[in-house]
Amino acid sequence: MKITICDLNPAIIAAWVGFPDTPDLVNGSIIDLECDAVVSPANSFGFMDGGVDYAYSKHFGWHVQEALQTAIAARPFGELLVGEALLVPTGNDRIPHVISAPTMRVPKRITDNADIMLATRAAVAAAKHAGLSHIAFPGMGTGCGDVAPWDAARAMMAGITAALSRIERPGTWQEAQRRHFELQP
Repeated sequence: MKITICDLNPAIIAAWVGFPDTPDLVNGSIIDLECDAVVSPANSFGFMDGGVDYAYSKHFGWHVQEALQTAIAARPFGELLVGEALLVPTGNDRIPHVISAPTMRVPKRITDNADIMLATRAAVAAAKHAGLSHIAFPGMGTGCGDVAPWDAARAMMAGITAALSRIERPGTWQEAQRRHFELQP
């Protein structure tokens, strides 16, 4: 699967330079790309009226938010939790889907970079499950979440790696804790 990181902020793109297996990097508007899906960092309730989600809503139309919120309302407790993702059609030929992968339950500053890893992993897993061949991410958690570009890139890379390869389940809680805190600044 081809993965592109696309953001208007050059610091977010620069943070990715030097990672092994770096995805394609584009400094520009994500809605100018042609891909199977763009990822929405979103929130658990599917409100798409801020940050990059607002750009998606203006570009694709508010029907994307309506479809996402309808799908979320049908889920247990009416929420899409951090670590889960949903694919929503856009009706657009160049970008036919949005993958909603919340980095936060409600808009707030992200204090645990594992949330970015979980959201990124969920988005890639949803794309794999749907058979998509090319998805594009903005800098996850770098807007309202206020995560530094390098920390976001590191957490996103961990999520991409986890979704694309078979990573062994931790054998102990100490191993799970070590992995978790490796994502912290």
